Amino acid sequence: MYFRPFRLFKLIVTFICVNIVIYELYRLLIHSKASSSLTNENDDLSLILKPTKNNLDQISYSLQPFYIRLPNFSDDEAKNWFYSSSYYKIHSKKCPQGLCEEKGILFNDTKEHLSVNVFLVKNGLYINDDCGYNYGTNAVKRRFVSADETTVIYDKAIIYTVPDGWAFQHFLDGVGPKLAHSKSYLKKYPDAKVIILKGVRFDRSVQEIWSMLGVENSERIIHYTSNMKVGAHLLINPCVTPGIHPRLWQDARSMYWSISGIPNEKTEVKKRNLIYIQRTSTNAMNSARLILNEEPFIKILRDYCLKNSLNYVQYDHSKDTGHIRSRIELFYNAKIIIGVHSGALSNMNFAQSGTIVIEIMPFRQESSVLPMTCSMFRPEDIKACAGYILYTQAQLLNQSYWILPNVVNVDGNINLNISRVEKLFDKI
Repeated sequence: MYFRPFRLFKLIVTFICVNIVIYELYRLLIHSKASSSLTNENDDLSLILKPTKNNLDQISYSLQPFYIRLPNFSDDEAKNWFYSSSYYKIHSKKCPQGLCEEKGILFNDTKEHLSVNVFLVKNGLYINDDCGYNYGTNAVKRRFVSADETTVIYDKAIIYTVPDGWAFQHFLDGVGPKLAHSKSYLKKYPDAKVIILKGVRFDRSVQEIWSMLGVENSERIIHYTSNMKVGAHLLINPCVTPGIHPRLWQDARSMYWSISGIPNEKTEVKKRNLIYIQRTSTNAMNSARLILNEEPFIKILRDYCLKNSLNYVQYDHSKDTGHIRSRIELFYNAKIIIGVHSGALSNMNFAQSGTIVIEIMPFRQESSVLPMTCSMFRPEDIKACAGYILYTQAQLLNQSYWILPNVVNVDGNINLNISRVEKLFDKI
């Protein structure tokens, strides 16, 4: 027997190759498990951790472009009204190949609609910045070096300083979408302060939602005023986030259901409520927009409920003294929600996909050549009206939105066209 160098070389090479293959298979297996875990937590979102310089980390992901469908119309009067609105005149330019009726309006701006971010800043400093997708780059990176630069320093703080975020309506449309992707930090850092803007009040329903999220007003919420310079050894900033995207709004809705003990939409229940959101002279924060011929209108609603085995619910938010949990359950079980344009319609955020939302849209015929719910200084000055936010919300929540425009009188109140209401209920 004699020594064969070539055979020994082959054995060594084979051994090395086998070990390389085993290592690569092991690495792929570990990566696959990590990817699977990430997908389960964020579904189709591609989460990226971007460590940056200057003690700042950025966690970001991109959402998919989306369409907002046009409203449903019960008659040509409603359709022509909407097509003459400044909202449509501006946004119809975003319809692909002009196919608004077929596709809807496309929203695909990276910064405004698609890019979601959380910034974690060591020794971060917050000074009266607007909490939204336009949050400035320099403001995000702002840090303090000495205590003299601050009025107060917390160990950890999370920013939710959305304008009027203390009010129910603007908590839902401003804070909610940001909470949808950052609520995990509330649990991860149970001692972190939550920074919101100080308001003329702090709506009870908003306090109750925060409480269900584990954030008690007296212990963790800081009511920010413009003269404050808030420092935090860890400042968490989820503000650079789209104001509208179906994913964020539907995730926020699932969050409200979850903290209220309501099952996910996938275990769908039979929706039984027709909810009329009643606006009165005593429950309205702003005057006007009252239905003057309310009695025949309510008769139509009641007759429809009898015919379709639905529960008629006349909802007056000023008389709702129960916990927000009960209201979330009430609207979760809604089949139809109807009311005049108002903040109370924001309760649609608790309703399931497919719920029919009917908005009676008041407008002043003489204020502009364009039908508008908001006033304009000059008819030629075409600006989108905030009055369309409820339409947008319903579409983001995958609900069936119907619009019923109705002119108001000199006092801003409404004599509903009853025959048009009957025609609408014949169509839904």
